[in-house]
Formats: sequence, structure tokens, C-alpha cells
Amino acid sequence: MKSKWLAFMLIAVIAIVPGILTWAMNTEVTAKAASVGMATQSWQASFSVSLKKSKITEDNVYVMTEKGKKVPATIALLEDQKTLVVKELVPGSYQLHVKKEAFAQGGLNVASQVIPFTIIETLTSVQSEKELEQYFKNLLKAPRGEIREEEMSQSAKSEDKATANNESTTNNQVEGVEEGDIVVVKDGFIFTAKDQSITVVNAKDPQHLKQAANIKLKESQYISKLALYDNLLIAIGDQYIEKAGTGMVTASFYDISNPNKPKHIRDVGQEGYLKDIRIAKDTLYLIGNMYPNYWVLQQEQKADLKPKTYDSLTGEKFESLPLEKISILPNTMDGTYSLITAIDLKNGAKTTANTKGYLGGSSGLYMSENALYLTTPIYEGNNAIPLEKRAMDMIWMPRAADTQIFKWNIDGTTLNFTGSTEVKGTVLNQYSMDEYKGNLRIFTTEGNTWDEKSTSYNHLFILDEHLKALGTVKNMAPGEKIYSARFMGDKAYVVTFKEVDPLFVIDVANPKKPAVLGELKIPGFSNYLHPLDETHLIGIGYDTEQRYDSYTKRNFTVTTNMKMSLFDVSDFKNPKEQSTVKIGGKGSYSEVQYNPKALFRNKEYNYFGFPVVQYEAGKGDNIVYKGQGAQIYEITADKGITLKGNIMNATNGEPYENWEQVVQRVVYIEDALYTVARNEVKSYQLKDFKPLDTLIIK
Repeated sequence: MKSKWLAFMLIAVIAIVPGILTWAMNTEVTAKAASVGMATQSWQASFSVSLKKSKITEDNVYVMTEKGKKVPATIALLEDQKTLVVKELVPGSYQLHVKKEAFAQGGLNVASQVIPFTIIETLTSVQSEKELEQYFKNLLKAPRGEIREEEMSQSAKSEDKATANNESTTNNQVEGVEEGDIVVVKDGFIFTAKDQSITVVNAKDPQHLKQAANIKLKESQYISKLALYDNLLIAIGDQYIEKAGTGMVTASFYDISNPNKPKHIRDVGQEGYLKDIRIAKDTLYLIGNMYPNYWVLQQEQKADLKPKTYDSLTGEKFESLPLEKISILPNTMDGTYSLITAIDLKNGAKTTANTKGYLGGSSGLYMSENALYLTTPIYEGNNAIPLEKRAMDMIWMPRAADTQIFKWNIDGTTLNFTGSTEVKGTVLNQYSMDEYKGNLRIFTTEGNTWDEKSTSYNHLFILDEHLKALGTVKNMAPGEKIYSARFMGDKAYVVTFKEVDPLFVIDVANPKKPAVLGELKIPGFSNYLHPLDETHLIGIGYDTEQRYDSYTKRNFTVTTNMKMSLFDVSDFKNPKEQSTVKIGGKGSYSEVQYNPKALFRNKEYNYFGFPVVQYEAGKGDNIVYKGQGAQIYEITADKGITLKGNIMNATNGEPYENWEQVVQRVVYIEDALYTVARNEVKSYQLKDFKPLDTLIIK
């Protein structure tokens, strides 16, 4: 019996070994490299096989021109042993030559590599269909593209700009740059978006609310943003266009001179999905991403991989973006378009839209009145790992990454790309970025807090108008990560967290020498920071507590109730938590913690508020639903935080909140306050929160 078993094993090994040998002999080297790089930056190429540091010599690794002339260049091998960085090249077309002797053999039958690339001084348009097709064919040859992460995301303090009619405004990050929201207010009317419709509520008489109009959009068009400009209501959302066979970001324009009868005047669309919108200096900007199906090139000779656009002013056809409006961003190789459509809103938004497509995806954005910044993470690790496996790795073991930044100067509908750069670490959200006196300030977290083998660090980078480094503060709060940030003129504030909440106060008055002035450590953390005045900050987040795990023999941190703090930073070296309130119990939350648009502000009464869903701790680790609604606080530097309005709807035995009834926004018009849910609007007296009326949205 034993001999038969040995014979069987021998046959199995003989059957398997040829396959192993074939794999070992035929594994190919694949390379990933951007086709375009900027003269102001380094260019790099990554390989699926490691290189030998001792073999990175002028004989084995070098750069040549198109005509075969070797040129001097600085070439370095990164720590991953698979990435070559090339520096100090003037604009022109080149080839990177890597001889097979430079690779670590390891039994692999590798071949020498020749990688063409171009160094440019300014961004240029794609010159031909052949060039565009070749870009995507190069992607098919290279390892699969990186996984993109969606980021959730200051200028000198954002002022609450009162309207002539004393109404709520959107909580925008930058004064003068409108971001839109799901609820907007104008001239006593409330406009609220729900799925494929917009409800117009006449709230001029808060004791008698009326549904003035209901705007029905197309069944496939889901609204995610509303914005106002003069007498224009703009509805922005994602839409699937069946006859075009693709999804599009669509902006629908309505004349609301008569809010009781909104008049549709125009639709503008760009292929892909929405990142966000901005309105600055009479111009609407739609910013999105589009991922073309370039794999069809494996089966077909020709394919139109240009993004499609649509403008009802010019006809009903979906047009492919002309080549002269498509560019390849430097040092990118992921096959995703960043699309930007700019629309002049003057004279009723009746001029042609200008759409530009940039090959190189983006996940974060920040915009000042004069510049747009897009960011994208650059992940570490082996690019040759199959996409599906890396997707799972990203879920279970998120990888460290750096951030690439792209900048455009904006002048109405004109977009001028000015450059790109990279910084260590990743950006939390838009509030981690800010432009001040032409310089970009950006907070990042490098590494992962869960990785015990590698400590995480937090950095501040200050870059000039050309994205050149001016000054940095590095390695703040080792082992922690950034949870919120806010810039206020020549001061910056950042909250990091792992077990306690350090609030750092940073002097950024001298961009070449930023410095940490003070630090405050308290339990919990703030998800969002909002300026009260020049020396006080409001922090909204969670309280936390330490627990002990008997299995791992370690302490761990859990969130408990919501928490709001008032920080006194008048003594920059000794920031203090001046006042604090706890909201609800374990499991309680508010949308404002991850979406600052949900913050209610009223300067006259010093009110700040937000929607709240309340839970409390139950048996074991269970939580018990207690109700939902909104809470309004008076917050002043003298008195601290005082609860003024507890507009809560208690539970009637429901196990959890009803999504249709959850308060989404709180707004005010004159002396009345309104809570807006998906299925109802309620009005209250602003001074004492006495209920006035309820309108059921039909």
C-alpha cells in the first residue's frame, strides 16, 4: 500500500513540475509608466520584477532620444526595488532602456525593456486618434490600474454671508465659492431635492406652509445637488442615458423668476459620474470622472474612447469630446478621465458649455476663486497583482499611499493647467486643503494606524503657486491619523486620533517656516471643525472610552455618544476645551459629522445646529433607538455651548429611524426655523422653537 502511495505521489510531481518549469521560464516582465511627464517633476516606471541596485549603472539603465542619442539623466531605484525614477530631463521625446542584466533573475526568463515617454513643459492636447488609442493599448499591456478610493473631504475663515432677505445659506468652505446642497433657500421659498424630483415650498407664512410646485425630472436622473444663481435653479445629478448607452452627470437649469411655475431652460451633461460642483465668479463647474471600457480594443480594431457630452442648446445628439479638448495629465497611467465642464451663468446660462477631458483620474478636490486643485492617491505595492485580488486587499488591509496634486488656474470658462506634484501621505477631505495668498496648504497622513510594523505620521505641506515646496511640518502625532482640519488665515488646526484627541495649533504665517505652537489632548475626536471667531473653534465628533480585550490582552478604543466642543485658542501655545456637551448615547450620530453642509448657522442668535439621530446603549453591545430630529445650540465665546432647541421626535416603538422622516437639513427664513425631511417640512418660531406648521411633501 505504501509503495502504491509513493508511486502516485511521484506521478503527481512529474505531472506538476513541467508546469512549474514552464511558468518559471516564461514569466514576462511588465512595466507601468506614464506616457507623459512634466519637466518640473520626476518621471518613473514600475516593473513587475525586482531590479538589482548594484546593476543600476549607465551601461544597464539609460535614457536615449528618439534618434538614438544617449542623454545624461539622474536615475534612481526606489526602496520597493521595482520602481525607477528619472530626473533632470528637458522637454522632448525619450526612451528608457533597461537591460535584462539589471533585473533580479531568480530563475525568470526576463527580457530587456524599452519604454517610450515624453517630457513636456506645458500640457498639450492629444494630437491624433492613433495617439489616444496607443495610450489605452499601453494600459492593456501594463499591469492592471490602481484601485481608486473615494475621499469624503480652508481658506481664511468661511464667513456666513447673510442674504438681503435674512435667509439660510449653504455652509461653504471658501467665501465666494458656492458648493450647492440638497436644500436651498431663496426669497421665502425652500427648494428640496428627493430622488428624481424637486419640491418647491412657499414658506413666506411659516404658519401656513404651501407646496408651490413639484419639478419632475427624468426617471433615470437622480439629483444629488441643488444650487442657486440669481433666478436660476440648477439641479445636478447622475443619469443613465439609454440611447447613448452610458451614464452622465447632468445639470438641469430652471428659471425660477416665478417660483410657483419653474421653467426648464437647458440641460448640460458630461459622461461619467459626479465628483462635485462649484460656482465661482458667475461660472458653474461640473467636476467628474469617466472610466472608458478600453478593453474592447482587445476584440475590436477601432473604438471611440473619448468621453461624450450633451448640451440641449446645441441639439439632442451626444457628441464625443474633440481631441483638441483632451490631454494626458503628467505621470498618470490609470485610464480614467477627469472631466471638467464650465458654464457661464450670466444672461440665464445660455452660452455654450466648455468641457475638457484629462486622462488621469481624481478623487479629491479643493477650489478657491482663482484655482482648482484635484488630488488622487498613488498606492504602494506590486502593481502586477490582479485587480480583483488588490480590490480585496484594499478592503481588508488598506495600503499606504501618497498623493498627486493637479492644479488649474480658472478664469470663467477658461481652464489653464499649471502643473502637478506629489506629497507624502493621503488627504482626508477638502478641508485638509486651502489656498492662501497664492500658496496651497495641505495636511496628509502617511501610513496606516493599524500597521504595527510601520508607524503612521501626519504632515503639513505648503506649496507655492507653481506647486513648489515652500515649507513643511512633518511627523506630527506618530501612530495616529487625521480626523479633521481647518485653516483660518495664518493659523491651521488639525485633529489626529487613535486613543486621545490631540488638537494641534500651527502657525503658517511664514509659509517657509510653519511651526506647531500648541497641542491639546482630550478623550474623543472631532470629525468637523468650524470657526466661531478668530480665537475659537467648534468641534463636532464623538466621545470615546477605553476597553480591555481579554483575548488579545490589549486595550482598545470605542466611540460612545456624540460630542461637541468649543476650543479656546486665544493662547495659541495652550489651547483649551472651554465648553463641551454630550449628545445622545452610544450609536447617536449626525450627518454633519461627515457632511458640513448639514450645519445650521444663524448669526443673529449665535445659533448652530444640525440633524440628530439618537440611540443609547442597550444590553451587551446592542444599541436602542430613541428618536430623531434636530438640536440647536447657542454658542458664544463668553457663555460657551447652551442647548436652546431640542426638536426631537421620540420613537413610537420603532427599532430604528425611518429614512423618509429623518431631518436632512435645518434652515431659517426671517424669524422662523424649518426642518426638512424627505417627506415633510416643519416650521417653528426661531426665538423659542414653538411648532407652527407641518407640510407633507406629495
